[in-house]
Amino acid sequence: MSDSTPTVAAPSEKLSWYRRLYLRVEALSSTKHAVAAMLLVSVVDGSVFPIPPFALLVPMVLAQPQKWLRYAVLGTVASLFGGFIGYYLGDLLRQGAISFLEIDMNMRIQRFGIDATLGELLGKNFWALALLCSILPTPFKVVAIGSGMVGVPLDRFFLAAVLGRSVRFFLVSGVMRFFGPTARKWLRV
Repeated sequence: MSDSTPTVAAPSEKLSWYRRLYLRVEALSSTKHAVAAMLLVSVVDGSVFPIPPFALLVPMVLAQPQKWLRYAVLGTVASLFGGFIGYYLGDLLRQGAISFLEIDMNMRIQRFGIDATLGELLGKNFWALALLCSILPTPFKVVAIGSGMVGVPLDRFFLAAVLGRSVRFFLVSGVMRFFGPTARKWLRV
């Protein structure tokens, strides 16, 4: 005798807003507007957008591996442009915080063998962190806005961003090109 009770499917998991947004962005990679979408996401990644451009870059390179170099160059340039927007947002925040909180960036610190102003300490040393975080899977907006907030000189931020974002875009794009879909599980994008 057969059981006549219907089988009930397990309730589907409700996706978070972030995961839904990520999946929507990733779905753009298979449209005719993929390059434009990647450029836009790369620009706003440096300032406010929570989804990295690699959500588009990876499927785009997997779909058209011969264009990996083009995608890496375009993504890097757009990301740098977005980084400047983020940097200037951070600079505006810094100027507002300095005047509101009455922080003296010229305050001299002479302890533990250090003899420099607060502004010098933040600006000279933060660029190395900006370089490292531009390569690692750190949200670029944190790097860009943070660099502006602590007053990293623009030329140092630019150098860190060019080096870091170039390495990141070319590395992700190149790995996808040369190792294919199996490499996707190695990269956290």
